Amino acid sequence: MSGIVRLLRLLWQVHPPMVLTIQASPAACLQALTQAAKPSSERLHLRNLFVEGRRYYLQPRPEGFHLTSNSKSPWRRGRTTLAAVVVGRFAGDGSTTRLTLSARMRLGFFLDVFLIPTFITSILVFAPWPAGVIAGLAALLFGLSWLWHRLTAALQAAEMVYFVQKALEDLPAGQTPALGASAPEVITPNAEFRAQWQKFYDQHKADAP
Repeated sequence: MSGIVRLLRLLWQVHPPMVLTIQASPAACLQALTQAAKPSSERLHLRNLFVEGRRYYLQPRPEGFHLTSNSKSPWRRGRTTLAAVVVGRFAGDGSTTRLTLSARMRLGFFLDVFLIPTFITSILVFAPWPAGVIAGLAALLFGLSWLWHRLTAALQAAEMVYFVQKALEDLPAGQTPALGASAPEVITPNAEFRAQWQKFYDQHKADAP
C-alpha cells in the first residue's frame, strides 16, 4: 500500500517542497500575500507577476493557505485551467514564521489525465491489431497525457512559488537568534569593570605622545 501511495505522490506532486523563514507573524504573511494578489499601481515592483493577465486566488486554511492561479488563454476567450495548487503551512513562535510550500495537481486536473486516453483506448481494443500494439499505443496515450498535464501544472506551480517569494520579500527574512545577554559567552559590564577600563584608558592616553 505504501508503494502505491508513493507512486501516486510522484504522479501528483509537481514541485519539490521548500521552506521560507520570515521574521513576521503568520497573520502578517497572509496579509502580505492577500495584498500582493491584487494588482495595484502602488505595487509596481510586482507588476511582472501579472503578465498575460495572470491572477492569483488565495484561500486561507487553519494551518496556512491554498493558492491557485490562471491567466488569459492565448487561443480562445476565457482563462486557462486551474492546473496546480500550492499548499502553504505556517509554523513558528509568532514572531518568526516557518512557511513550508508544496505543490500538486488539482484533483480535477489530475483525473483529466485519464479521460481522453481511456476513451481512445476503449476504441482501440476493437481494432484488428495485435494486443501488443494496442497495449503500446494505450501506454503511449496515457504517458503523453500525464506528461502534458504535469508540465502545465508544474509551470503554474513555479509561477505561484515565485509569487509567494516576491510577495514576502518586503518582510524581514528570519535570522538565527543572537545570544542573549545572560548567556555564558556574553560579558555583561559592571561598575568595577567600567572603572578598571576607564583607568586603563586614562593611563594609556596620558602615556601617548
